[in-house]
Amino acid sequence: MKSITNSITSSHYIKSLAFDYVETHSLQRGDEYEAAIQVLKPELYNLKVRKEKRNNLTDTEEIRLNELDALLSVTQYLIDDTGRFHFSSQRTNTFQYGNEAISLLKNILLTKTTDVSNWMCAPIYRDAIVFYKSSGEIVSALNICLSCEVMAIGSSCQVVADCSTYEMLRKFFKDIGHPVES
Repeated sequence: MKSITNSITSSHYIKSLAFDYVETHSLQRGDEYEAAIQVLKPELYNLKVRKEKRNNLTDTEEIRLNELDALLSVTQYLIDDTGRFHFSSQRTNTFQYGNEAISLLKNILLTKTTDVSNWMCAPIYRDAIVFYKSSGEIVSALNICLSCEVMAIGSSCQVVADCSTYEMLRKFFKDIGHPVES
């Protein structure tokens, strides 16, 4: 797993983006996700135990072990290193540039960073915003953990924001009908 190597403030981040529309995504939540995890975790455990004790996995089982390990044993982002969206992701909204929601989102991310939370928990990114060009090309994906008050652009860059930014993002998501834990 790559670790986060650099950071940028939320205001610098949003100012640096040239985009035509955004999508909001919800991931790693809900009954279907929880049911899938209940099936995948024992499968991962059994493959790990077999590999450690007997080391007799087939090539196919070895590939599956690596897939499950990447899916369950590391921080999950909306889009993985191969460009695939997380299996649990659901698009909740799409907004064209110029929409009032985009203006509000930009203003939230432009909030001056003066008070930064420093929770010691591992983020679980359940919310994300994907910025697109009109051609459908992804410009950037912003992963958000409202619990830990952490944002990241994949595994290589943290987006640092003021504590108040997260409360405004929580309200923004709720107001547009995006599922958010209270």
